[in-house]
Amino acid sequence: MVRDNMPVNLSPAQWKELEARFKFTPEKKEQPATLSIIAQDLLDLEKCKSYLDRLASEIGAPTRRVAASMLAKRYAFLYVAPVLYAMTVYNKGLPLTLNNCRLASPDESESKVSGSKFPNLSMDGLEITEPEAGKRLEWREQMLRQLFAEHLSPLFRSLSVAGKVPLAILWENAFVRVAPLYEDGLEEAEGDPSVIQRLHDDFEFMTETAPAALFGERRNPLAKFAKPTKAGMAGEMLTSIRQTCCFYYEMSSEYCRACPKPLNCY
Repeated sequence: MVRDNMPVNLSPAQWKELEARFKFTPEKKEQPATLSIIAQDLLDLEKCKSYLDRLASEIGAPTRRVAASMLAKRYAFLYVAPVLYAMTVYNKGLPLTLNNCRLASPDESESKVSGSKFPNLSMDGLEITEPEAGKRLEWREQMLRQLFAEHLSPLFRSLSVAGKVPLAILWENAFVRVAPLYEDGLEEAEGDPSVIQRLHDDFEFMTETAPAALFGERRNPLAKFAKPTKAGMAGEMLTSIRQTCCFYYEMSSEYCRACPKPLNCY
């Protein structure tokens, strides 16, 4: 399923694009212990609670619940989005584990430049893969199992318990990072039939036919949020209303544009 006869890597242009789009870089930036945590440690309930309390203070979240939801959304942007983008657009796998991913909060100078106090993701030990000829479907299942069942699902379950936030909210936070990749990708991939086909096939598989086991859940957690258009894609997702609220309004003076709460006020 995975080529092992020669080293696989991304091109310089692909690395540059991943960094520009998702702040994804293979460089592991050392941070003081008080400013960073290995993702694996978040599976420890007490460590997770402690980290969420500190994160809440850093980003201005009023409760641990809000911090957990915001962290899930941030993690999906920093981890899920680039892994899926590379899988579909480049046909390359980025099998990151909980042990080689570290969340690092920006220091004061970095946050002034970026305008954000949300953590970034650094990683080490990344070994890139690609499918063998004729075996992409098996390779895709392996990539998605590593991404969701072995990495994201355990993390979300810990955040759900520590932050007392429903799992459905965390999974929709991931979905709103996933769907635009395929929506925007269709426009950007004009003229490349192979990429367009993978965009259709991969999104349809993840949101319609992928077995729950690939997500480490009893049901496919993305299926309930997908609202396909005639093209079979989530083309209207960004302008549609979420099914769950991510609590962003609790740390901001406004609702996010897809929030369902304003509608429930009438």
